Amino acid sequence: MKKRTRFLPNIDPRIYLSFGIIFLLSLAFLAYQFFRHVDCENANFYIHTDEYIVNKVVEFNDNTQGAASWEWDFGDNTPTDRRQRTLHYYKKPGEYIVKLKINGNCIHEKLVTITNISQQNGYLPVIMAPAVATVGDPVYFNAEKEDGESWEWSFGETGSTDALEKSPVYRFKTTGDKKITLIVNGDVEHTAVKTLYIAPKTIRAKQKIGINSYEFEKPHSAFSLPPGEAQKDPLVDMLQYIPVSPKTKTRKDSVIAAKKVPEVSNEQFQMMLNQVAVQSKTKDDFKEYLCGRYDIPVVVNDKKLMPLEQFCQEIAGKKIKITALRINKDPKNCIQNINIHYKVKRWMIWMEN
Repeated sequence: MKKRTRFLPNIDPRIYLSFGIIFLLSLAFLAYQFFRHVDCENANFYIHTDEYIVNKVVEFNDNTQGAASWEWDFGDNTPTDRRQRTLHYYKKPGEYIVKLKINGNCIHEKLVTITNISQQNGYLPVIMAPAVATVGDPVYFNAEKEDGESWEWSFGETGSTDALEKSPVYRFKTTGDKKITLIVNGDVEHTAVKTLYIAPKTIRAKQKIGINSYEFEKPHSAFSLPPGEAQKDPLVDMLQYIPVSPKTKTRKDSVIAAKKVPEVSNEQFQMMLNQVAVQSKTKDDFKEYLCGRYDIPVVVNDKKLMPLEQFCQEIAGKKIKITALRINKDPKNCIQNINIHYKVKRWMIWMEN
């Protein structure tokens, strides 16, 4: 009878067993990685609230397919939150970059702008003051708004800002109706207005008027001038040389001048940059927001600094994806500088430029 020979008879059977175990573990690991895989370019998370204002709850939720772990960084130095859906509120106004890390490797960013004042309905502050006061007496004012940070009072006599505290005291120098205005936190669109009547002081007689102290009206002849030729009033010539002071600019005039530059949001500016990339817009389309300056600095990916004109030339004709954008403006609403994070698609891969 012919004896059957084993394949590779000099190898220990335990080595076959070890290779089999390693093979099964590799298959299990590959299956785990396959079902845990997340397309980092197509993360599906959103940030929602009725109003992006201080102390208002903001909802954060992620619906990315295949996501198993989450790490929320809210950008305000608060602890990381590891829930899929969470709530958070900001204590101070400003711009915050929210970062979400999915499955420990996919990182996505979104910019959240928090303000002090409601952008939908606005908050109209209330002026607490009496309706009638007397000239020269102290009048006490108060602003009925607890979370205010700045107050600008105008009491209708000087045409400019008269006080900057929340509860000022003012003495009126003239009588009549006075238009009181209050601007809280610089929100000119929601200026509070109240009208006060300033009455003259009551004049009391120093002594009782009696028959003995009463002065009778003098006859008309006591006020008549002696007859003579008519003379020119010297006041007529004097008035010709009195200089006329130029009209002072009121706060209302400065506000109207400041509003001449149109408003543009981060989202609108980002959309315009995407149109520059596809060559449907040029740098000239930004002119009204830049107040005619094309050399404003642009910080790119925290690495490069270049003027806006050069940045527009660099992204023109490329496929870009903007991950974060921040524009800074001066009091006249002119854009002063831009901070942008973006990627360029090369060889089917998104890369930082």
